[in-house]
Amino acid sequence: MRRLLLALALAAAPIARAETAAAPAAPAGEKTLQAWEVDVFAGYGQLAFPALDTANLAWSNGGAGFALTVAYRGPHFTHPFFDISYVPVISSGKTVYTLSGTTGQLQQSFASNSSWAWGFVIGPGWDVDWFRFRVGVGLYDLLVKTNVAGTTSTISQFSVGFLAAASALVWRPEPFALGVEARLVALQMPFTGIYESVWEVGLTGRWDFVHHY
Repeated sequence: MRRLLLALALAAAPIARAETAAAPAAPAGEKTLQAWEVDVFAGYGQLAFPALDTANLAWSNGGAGFALTVAYRGPHFTHPFFDISYVPVISSGKTVYTLSGTTGQLQQSFASNSSWAWGFVIGPGWDVDWFRFRVGVGLYDLLVKTNVAGTTSTISQFSVGFLAAASALVWRPEPFALGVEARLVALQMPFTGIYESVWEVGLTGRWDFVHHY
């Protein structure tokens, strides 16, 4: 009996090995990347709304903007993020007339104005292949600096803000990625009715500093 069982086992072994070799491997898609990532954005931005009246301005433009974002990408395609950003609003200059303190007459002077905001935003993001979309809400500190005839004054006001961003990551040598990004920031000053929006475009880079499957 023992010899018969041994013979049957030896005969079945090659069949079992063949079935194991022929069995399909587990789909690679079942492995889901989980990662902590840091994103860096740098670009140019300026006031989108309300439209600036440039009739009496000598010059006006926007400025450089940047942002640092930390996000967690888990098994789901939606990921939470936290964003710290510097948002340029507008810079302008024009000729004004001021009253002289010594003569009491009007004199021609130059005035410049610049405004920008620091933002702290949280929200969800979505990855669709090499596209990325993010929306968020947070708090912005809006600063306005005015210089008239050499005298500078600065005011600061906190604002509720909303962020919408879309990017295309066109170069992705893991764990890095590089692409282009467009941003829209909407600022709403509570109790004042003042509303502003700013657009930004630039480059974005991603680094998965902790990731595993």
